Amino acid sequence: MYLELAKQLLAEEYHKYYDKADEFGKTFMDEKIRHSYQVLGVGLYILRHEILFQSCSAEENDRLKATVLLHDIGRFYEAYIGQYAKKVDHGVYGAEILANEALFSRNDVILPVRHHGHLIEKLYEDETYCALDADERKYIDEVIYLVRDADKLANFYLLSRNFVKMEKLFFPLSLQADNDFVPSEQVRNAFMAHQAINKQDVRNCADQALMILACLFDVRYVSSFVLMSRWGVMDKLLARMTKFWQAGNAELFAGVIRDYLQEKQLQQI
Repeated sequence: MYLELAKQLLAEEYHKYYDKADEFGKTFMDEKIRHSYQVLGVGLYILRHEILFQSCSAEENDRLKATVLLHDIGRFYEAYIGQYAKKVDHGVYGAEILANEALFSRNDVILPVRHHGHLIEKLYEDETYCALDADERKYIDEVIYLVRDADKLANFYLLSRNFVKMEKLFFPLSLQADNDFVPSEQVRNAFMAHQAINKQDVRNCADQALMILACLFDVRYVSSFVLMSRWGVMDKLLARMTKFWQAGNAELFAGVIRDYLQEKQLQQI
């Protein structure tokens, strides 16, 4: 019920704006609808293998799948309106869409969609989230990390295997103009402290590469780390990212990532 309606809603939003978009917008929308289903695929793996979700009822499981699939439903309008130099937060807009759908107008759907692309602090500052009781907040934490993990892993996988094709999307020319291969102090410090990086702090390609890799520090579920290890995505990404840093920094940052992964793998034993 939930997943089938989610597929319909996603298709409706895609078709609503596709014909109005320019060529870049159409390419972006095509990529995002594929991405939505790739994220669902990762979400299905987490739902099957993460102990936390194995006791879910069939209805709850279906709703969780739908929430994962709909995380980027606001992307199509974002791509369309971007032609006119207007900025839209796709998570916030997606949550507004779902708030008007009776089946999805509930906090454990709307809040994960609204904040999946933000630093997690944005969720914790949300007035609706703060007004919930402890059990409700705990459950929403579990759902948002299901969405966030699936989203990050799908992006890691895509970028690691299609870097040449996707590089301009992840590393726009605006960041490459004066790239000196040295990350800014604020971004470097956050990375070394195993913290996610705010995109507003990104100044060059060296920062951007660290921001992408630092998404690893926000991954929560054991099954997510198992899947990343199986894919070998971090080694592939590191091999591509080293060109954005000076040699000494590249070795240092790669060591931080590999040590972190090794630590997580030891925790799984």
